[in-house]
Amino acid sequence: MPKEDPKDKGAADKKGGSSAIAGWLPVLVVLVLVPALSYAMAEFVLFPKLEAKLAALGVSEQGAAAPAAGGGHGASHGGGHGGGHGEEMEPTHSYEFTNVVANLAGSMRSRFIKVSFTAYSSDPELEHKVEANKAKLLDAAIGVLSTLTLSDLENPGVKNKVRSDLVFAFEAVMRERLIEEIYFSEFVIQ
Repeated sequence: MPKEDPKDKGAADKKGGSSAIAGWLPVLVVLVLVPALSYAMAEFVLFPKLEAKLAALGVSEQGAAAPAAGGGHGASHGGGHGGGHGEEMEPTHSYEFTNVVANLAGSMRSRFIKVSFTAYSSDPELEHKVEANKAKLLDAAIGVLSTLTLSDLENPGVKNKVRSDLVFAFEAVMRERLIEEIYFSEFVIQ
């Protein structure tokens, strides 16, 4: 059996040590380079394109926040003037639906949802039209709510989905786009 030369053993250790570092080099590059590239792409490519598209649509940070903060711009001018600048008239009439209760789907009638919301419209006859069709509208609202499951309610955008479903259901009942906006004042799952 040949004797090992101590010089050869030291050289092998040095070689093994450098190959271990070389093995970790791709991992280190990925850990450093990927987040940096992701940040650069978002900051210099995605966000500018998104801002340009939003600007083209006429949406800005100040423009989106102004109507919510203004609170009834159309009402302060006697219902508006028809939106002389190509803007739609803001809904100034409202009707409140309180304590609408429905059983959740798939809960074997053991869980329910209770909501209260206000419906807004530009139609000055809103209150009269809703009162004349209140049973139909409540039935449509209960129908929308009773299709929800517990797993649906865990989704982050569930209120927006319910809001749009209610608007479409009311439109089907009334055979016209009477309700333009809905805002929840109560959204409880029991």
